[in-house]
Amino acid sequence: MTCTSTLRFRAGARLAFLALVISLLSDGSIADDPDLQFTKISSLRSIVDIANAGDGSGRLFLVQQNGVIFIHDNGEDLATPFLNIASKVENNGEEQGLLSLAFAPDHSTSGYFYVWYTRSSGTMVLSRFKVSDDPNVADSQSEEVVLTVFQPAMNHNGGRLRFGTDGMLYVSVGDGGGSFDPQGAGQDGGTLLGKLLRLDVNPVHGTYAIPADNPFVNDGSVKDEIWALGLRNPWKISFDRGTGDLFIADVGQNQREEVNFQPVESAGGANYGWSVMEGSLCVESGCNTSGFTLPVAEYSHQDGCSITGGEVYRGSAYPNMEGIYFYGDYCSGNIWGLTRNGNQWTETLLAETSFNISTFGLGEDGSVYVTNQFDGTYLLSDGEPEPEPSFGINAGFSDAWYYPVTGGQGFFIIIWEDLAQVFLAWFTYDVERPPEDVLAILGEPGHRWLTGQGGYQGDTATLDLYESSGGVFDSVQPAVGPPDKIGTMTIKWTGCNAGMVTYDMPDLGLMGTIPIERIVLDNVVLCEALQ
Repeated sequence: MTCTSTLRFRAGARLAFLALVISLLSDGSIADDPDLQFTKISSLRSIVDIANAGDGSGRLFLVQQNGVIFIHDNGEDLATPFLNIASKVENNGEEQGLLSLAFAPDHSTSGYFYVWYTRSSGTMVLSRFKVSDDPNVADSQSEEVVLTVFQPAMNHNGGRLRFGTDGMLYVSVGDGGGSFDPQGAGQDGGTLLGKLLRLDVNPVHGTYAIPADNPFVNDGSVKDEIWALGLRNPWKISFDRGTGDLFIADVGQNQREEVNFQPVESAGGANYGWSVMEGSLCVESGCNTSGFTLPVAEYSHQDGCSITGGEVYRGSAYPNMEGIYFYGDYCSGNIWGLTRNGNQWTETLLAETSFNISTFGLGEDGSVYVTNQFDGTYLLSDGEPEPEPSFGINAGFSDAWYYPVTGGQGFFIIIWEDLAQVFLAWFTYDVERPPEDVLAILGEPGHRWLTGQGGYQGDTATLDLYESSGGVFDSVQPAVGPPDKIGTMTIKWTGCNAGMVTYDMPDLGLMGTIPIERIVLDNVVLCEALQ
């Protein structure tokens, strides 16, 4: 070890293509194992989660167990906390406290984020907050309690919130504490303890709604919120931003620490075995293992005592780290890398540190961070970073794009390379056709279209936006007059399947920023080939 101080789509065709792309992205072959190095970025202690806002700001949010969240920006920790709810948080110094933070996918426009913490009764609380007028300071009075889960003991609080690529919030919950699951929670579908939950927390629902495709909605013996069961103390969960796959690290009893895996195309319902099984071992000899999903990696207590789930590196600075899931052990300080080649998994010990590893985290640029609980937070790297590759708009960006959280709208984009121009149509769709006397304009029922056109340079296009006057969808009524310019838009692409749209329409009083991704991935290969 070297240290330095420095709208959802589930069509079968899309899933089949996505599976092919995932297979290519998940190839576990690596030229060389990374020579891990650790560069200290913050001295804040007791950090139990690290998150980014996904808003293009590049900020890191460091979650302290005592109930305070700080921002790390431009190489320094800001003095003013982003959020301080220490007075509400029960922090016993072990597994209770403020445990996780997740930003809503539309945070850049809505300002919403979610936290998971223990209150004085021992109950776990999922709450929604909103930022103030200052994006670096939350409105601490904006709390809306979304869900509470009573915990009978002071440990096994689980502890992470993460949004999936489907826009749903996933919540990992421990089994309620005690040795060998005295509540029997892991296999009891009537309790949320020992489970992975999947919730639709869009504020339009008030608290939350049950996604219609959750696996147990028609099973009266299992709570509708449950996405997976059979977990002991899932510390932590994370999504691979390159594939959408889910990793679940589950702390064992006295024999095994395990990593569970759920591919992006999973329909949910997996049972990871606790407390019938601990990892791949029967808790009691001769158990029936049928119906259980076994871990893809595990280690014995000769190599540690408490797993800390990690992150998949998807940055560009350290090619040898690409696609590796990094995770560690709180007691031994060991850090492993996990890779996949088809159905084969390879687990490699990459570093032996003196850290008490309390969390890993992901930066907006795909960088991976690791926290030593009593010392600070470190950037995980592999020597000197490679320079950022040149990235520019090309014909492969011609496609249909959308923002998954907002159903029923999207962008049709055409790139004219010979003219260095971008044409865009921004459309929305309402199921009910408008009355015959209603024009299809912004803010009224029916189909509504805006168009944009402008030049591009590098990774950014700058467009003028126009609204067509007159014309009703599916009507003989003719269009009236030329389109009117109503504002501007910039599109900055950060990859062949990701971009950020910023729009400003002063005449309509509309402005904001939203991320976009492709509806299907057909042109990703073309885009990458043309880079």
